[in-house]
Amino acid sequence: MNDDRTLQKVNIEPQDDSYGKIIRGWQKGIFRINLYVIMLTFCIEVAFMFIIDSRGGLSVPIPLYIPLYIIRPTMINIATYLTAYFLNKKKELNIGVRAMIPLVLLTVIISNLIVVHYVFSALYSLIVVPIYVSVIYGNVRITRRIFWILIPVYIFDVICILLAPYKNLPEDFIYNVIVAFLVIPLSYLLVKSQVDYENKKEQLILHQSMVNDQLRDQIRYDGLTQIFNHTGLFEYLNEKIANYSQGDRLYIAVLDIDYFKKVNDDFGHESGNIVLKTLGQLMQQISNDNVLPARYGGEEFSLVFSDMSMEDVKALLTKLHRDFAGQRFIGIDRKITFSAGIAVYEEGMSDRTFFEKADKALYRAKNEGRNRIITAS
Repeated sequence: MNDDRTLQKVNIEPQDDSYGKIIRGWQKGIFRINLYVIMLTFCIEVAFMFIIDSRGGLSVPIPLYIPLYIIRPTMINIATYLTAYFLNKKKELNIGVRAMIPLVLLTVIISNLIVVHYVFSALYSLIVVPIYVSVIYGNVRITRRIFWILIPVYIFDVICILLAPYKNLPEDFIYNVIVAFLVIPLSYLLVKSQVDYENKKEQLILHQSMVNDQLRDQIRYDGLTQIFNHTGLFEYLNEKIANYSQGDRLYIAVLDIDYFKKVNDDFGHESGNIVLKTLGQLMQQISNDNVLPARYGGEEFSLVFSDMSMEDVKALLTKLHRDFAGQRFIGIDRKITFSAGIAVYEEGMSDRTFFEKADKALYRAKNEGRNRIITAS
């Protein structure tokens, strides 16, 4: 996977990016956790001082212990936290830098902990925690960057421990240092493999989702007119009826091109297709959030109207009727019109009953001479 493309996931700037909002929330969370760790570490340091002193285990006197093991590490942690916090507020920083800020902050806090409490060898392994935390970004580049930061930081920690005054190194110090050092690249390789796997899986899911969307569109849309077909129409109707509340306004019109069979017989199916596509295009021109066009089948079309008055519905349908009748088709030497029936939805109706109500009005229009619009009684 291309790192640059994946890096866009961590963009915390876009206002409408849901993924970005999750990342911003996570970054705020990790900043809070880092602050809690700083506070907790300070409290533990103070408590340890009294506990170890009561047992006579302090290697240095309290006046020296406080600045070395309490004040200095706490001030380093606070200064690093404030620097990271204000850097994170700077929107002009590029995406990659902003993504790294909480990870670097966590690295400094852990490094400080290792240096101060080097006698607890189990703490050395904490140096790899930022690598595992980087998984949240799902970006190999960020994981690689934190890996290359950890190596010199860990070496610096070991040097600081070796140069520390009053040091009392454990007997297995060198072995613990080597083991922890080896864990860093092993952790990187593990996390890198996991991120690669998750990214490939995500791409596969995304591709499959796109394929499913295309298949869904093929199922719901009419290939000739590019408007909803029978399936799409009734899915939409079901949704509208399911959300219907008393007082809502919902209408359906069923349209049928007059003498369309004669058009096909006299001028050929290609000419007939042009007529169908033209009506579909005219219907698309009046479609919006409140008007949905569909081709029910053959030469029969439908329009669903919502949140409109009956006067507006009739005005739109009349305009469509006039515009279609005014079309002139190459190779067809006659005027082509359509008949239509309109029905108002009544609470409790099923989608089929609603449609059939308009369909009956359509048949009245055809029986009364065609080229007209009739409203169901």
